[in-house]
Amino acid sequence: MHSIWYIPELLEAICDFLGISDVAAMASVCRTFWWTAMPYVWRNINTFYKLMQLLPEDALSTIHDIARRLNDSDWARFLTHSKYTKKLCVIIADETSEDYLQLLPHLPSTPLLPNLESAELEISRISESPNLGFMSLFLARTLSEKIKLPPLKSFSIRGSTSSADQMEERLSQLLRSQQGLQAVNIDFGSGSQILEILHSTGQLLHLRHLSLRTIYSYCQFEQAPRLLFQELETLKLEGPPFFIHAVLDCVGSGNMRSVKLLVNNRRFGEGNAAEYGILLTSCLVSIGRFVRLKTLDLQSGIPVSTNLLDHVLTCENLENLRLVGAYLDPLETEESRHRRMAMAWPRLTTLELQRPTTFEESSSAAS
Repeated sequence: MHSIWYIPELLEAICDFLGISDVAAMASVCRTFWWTAMPYVWRNINTFYKLMQLLPEDALSTIHDIARRLNDSDWARFLTHSKYTKKLCVIIADETSEDYLQLLPHLPSTPLLPNLESAELEISRISESPNLGFMSLFLARTLSEKIKLPPLKSFSIRGSTSSADQMEERLSQLLRSQQGLQAVNIDFGSGSQILEILHSTGQLLHLRHLSLRTIYSYCQFEQAPRLLFQELETLKLEGPPFFIHAVLDCVGSGNMRSVKLLVNNRRFGEGNAAEYGILLTSCLVSIGRFVRLKTLDLQSGIPVSTNLLDHVLTCENLENLRLVGAYLDPLETEESRHRRMAMAWPRLTTLELQRPTTFEESSSAAS
């Protein structure tokens, strides 16, 4: 084999451009390729069952069920590959929780996923609050150790809203154990439930990226807003304006760089346009605090006047602005509007003002 193939940086660059199946084929070429390709093959796992297939054949009666007691030697092949896993998707449903829990008595003396950085929970319909004790699969088995997740950098959860009532308290407990999180994505439940989870979690001091989505048209939240996310840098929110405004009030103003809002109009028809405008104005007033903001993407479900942008003229570092659903105020010319923008945002390089459209069209375009 030519000596060029012994350069690991070259092989890594090739793996970056290949799909998983191609990288797996590459790993079978020779030992040199194997060492480079394996981290790419096992880096992102979309189901834990894929890892379970690494157990000995006689240890599994089916892909889901343990047939006999496992010892440390049975885990050898599993641990050889699982050390490369950085991101894992865990599907939670009535039938899967037991599959995970059955492994607990058989855990080896070393962590199953020692380098896990990101966990994603996908919630199917569940009849009762699931036992999240299966998360201890990611830890070494010791009698004195509490059941908790290993330190994660990223956490994501999505699922049916019908399961939110059963999961709310468990998710709060789970997030409280992860104060080192840098990125959180929640697409689950009503706006009120999401806010309750975040408030019960407390301040996530290291959080930099937050994405929240709710399809509920109305959310009622009784707690007074308090600063939860002091160091947030990017924020993506999708939902009704009451929900978006409540979240914005919890965000510190010092480090915010990017904000994307998809404002839901399901509750607002033409007769409620004034109320919608008031709530959206409150959102933009909150955004006006973000003096370091560089990117603002606002997709409105109801046509709004470009005059609303007056509330973010204080964001003097703005470089990219996109407003979907905008119309020019009849008392203002396009030239005067652009002149005011140029004076307020001297660093602005991208400006996109789109005609009024429906929220559904905005969501489709964004995805």
